Amino acid sequence: MAVYIPLATKYRPQKFSEVIGQDIVVKIITRGMQKNRLGAAILFSGTRGVGKTTIARILAKAFRCENHADNDPEPCCKCESCLNFLRGNQIDVVEIDAASNTSVDDVREIIESSRYKPTIGEFKIFIIDEVHMLSKSAFNALLKTLEEPPPHVKFLFATTETYKIPETVMSRVLKFDLKRIDADLIAQYLSSVCNRENIAASAEALALIARAADGSIRDSLSILDQAINLSVGSELSASDVKDMLNISDDNDAVELLDLLFSANAKNAITKYREIVKGNAIGTKIINSLVDYIHVLTCIKANIPPLEVVVSDDLMPKLMKLAEKISLAAVSRIWQMLLKGMEELKFCERPDVVLEMLLIRITYASGLPDLQELISGIVKNSPKPLAKNEKMPDIVSGRSSESLVDEVLKMFPDAKIQ
Repeated sequence: MAVYIPLATKYRPQKFSEVIGQDIVVKIITRGMQKNRLGAAILFSGTRGVGKTTIARILAKAFRCENHADNDPEPCCKCESCLNFLRGNQIDVVEIDAASNTSVDDVREIIESSRYKPTIGEFKIFIIDEVHMLSKSAFNALLKTLEEPPPHVKFLFATTETYKIPETVMSRVLKFDLKRIDADLIAQYLSSVCNRENIAASAEALALIARAADGSIRDSLSILDQAINLSVGSELSASDVKDMLNISDDNDAVELLDLLFSANAKNAITKYREIVKGNAIGTKIINSLVDYIHVLTCIKANIPPLEVVVSDDLMPKLMKLAEKISLAAVSRIWQMLLKGMEELKFCERPDVVLEMLLIRITYASGLPDLQELISGIVKNSPKPLAKNEKMPDIVSGRSSESLVDEVLKMFPDAKIQ
C-alpha cells in the first residue's frame, strides 16, 4: 500500500511564489536578496500555520541554491543543494526545535558549529523553530554570536510568542510579522487544491473550512483532509463540514440571535439546547454569535464586515435584525460575549456558563440606551429644562452609573420610563 502524504505536507510551498497570503514579507525578502541586504539573523513571527517555518526553509534553500542568480531570488529546486532539501539531508542546514532543545548546552553546540565554514556552498544556516522556548541562559549565550556573526552563517528564527524573546535578542534580528490569512483567500486556495486532487467540493463547504481554519493555511488543509474522507464518492457539502466540525447551521445561529434580541430567555435557551442536541459545540455557537454581532455592528455603522463569511440568503435576515436593535445595544452584547468567552476558561461547567451568558444577554438586549434613559428622566421631570436651557456637562470622566445618579439628583421627582 502506497504511503499517503497529507495535503498540508504535499502542498507545502517550495518557492517564494507559492507562499499564500504573505505578499509583503515575500516581497521584502526577495528584494533584500537581490540587493544583498538581508542580515545574519532573521525572525519570523505569527500565529500557527501562517508560513513562518516554510518561508525560513525557502529562504535557506535560496541562500544555498547552486543556480541562484542575483536578479532571481527563487531557489531552482533542481540543483543538488535544493534536491538535498527535499531529501532532508542538507549537511550545512541545521533545523532545531527549541521546544525540545532549550538548554545553554544546546546553544553552545550551535555556536561551536557556526565557527566552521560550510562544507559546500556559501552559507551555513541554522533554523530554530519556536525560538521563544530557549532558556534565559541559552539566549545570553547566543547574544555574542548574533552581535558579531561569522560571515558564512545565517540564523533563521520562528516563533508564535515574540514577547517571550529578550529585548537584547530582538534588537539584533530582522523581524517579520506574518499575518493571519484572509478567509476568502484560503477558500480560493482550497478550491485550487480540490481541482488538483480531482475533488468535488461546494463553495459553501470550502468557505466553512476557511473560516474554521482561523487564518491558518496548514489548519485549512488538515481540515480539508478530514472532510474529503467523510465525503468519499460524493461532493463535499456544507452539511458534511458542519457535521464534522460540530458547528451549528447559520440559520439556527441567526434565529438564536433573534430570540436573544427579543428578550425571550426561555425560548432562547430552548433554541440553544436544540442546537447543542444536534451535536453542535456550545463554544462554536458563541463564536458564530460573535461573528454575526460583528456583521450587525458593521451594518449599523454602514461599513463592510471584515473576514466574516455570510451567505447571500443570510444577509437579508441580518439586515432585518439590525433594524430591531440599536448600535449601543449591539456593542453591549459584544462586550458580554467576550466576557463570557473569558469566563469559560476558568469554569469546569461550560454548559452552565454558556446558558447563563445567553440569559444575561436576553435581559441586557432590552435595556434602554444611556442617552434614552437620561432623556426619559429629563422629559418626565415635573420641572423640565427651560426652553433655552441646556443640560450641564456632567458626562466627562463619569461612569454610566454615576451619570444616571447625577441626573436623578437634578430631577429627583422624575419617573424613569
